[in-house]
Amino acid sequence: MLNRKGFTLIELMIVVAIIGILAAIAIPNFIAMQLRAKRSELPTNVDGIRTAEKAYHHEWDAFTAAGSTPATIPGRAQLAFSGGGLTSFENLGWTADGKVRGMYSVAATNATSAASDDFTVTGIADVDGDTANSQYTANRAEKASMVTSNNVY
Repeated sequence: MLNRKGFTLIELMIVVAIIGILAAIAIPNFIAMQLRAKRSELPTNVDGIRTAEKAYHHEWDAFTAAGSTPATIPGRAQLAFSGGGLTSFENLGWTADGKVRGMYSVAATNATSAASDDFTVTGIADVDGDTANSQYTANRAEKASMVTSNNVY
């Protein structure tokens, strides 16, 4: 009788099918994790701007507004943190380290009393380039929170 060594074609096909099924499950999850990691810049920077606004208010008894910086939403590529309201962000004491994936702005409301003053920090990004923007906001009372659904990158 012959001594057979190796694998049959059926066994190899089963292994290839199993690898294909695992790849079909793993690759979309991996891509979603990458996009989530890229989007994680937004709440970090929005909270940083929020902290800077509160410090500015403590010093000057007023909040300051800052126009959209960069002037457009970066999309898949990172953009330098320049243009738009950069001077206002510098006056605030906050600038991004290097390039950013989001566009940031601050709307300020200074009322007759310091206790009524408020601001809203907004961070918008489109890290997957599908034109559906993810957005985080923060204000005087609340830390950064996501406005859009969690599956929007």
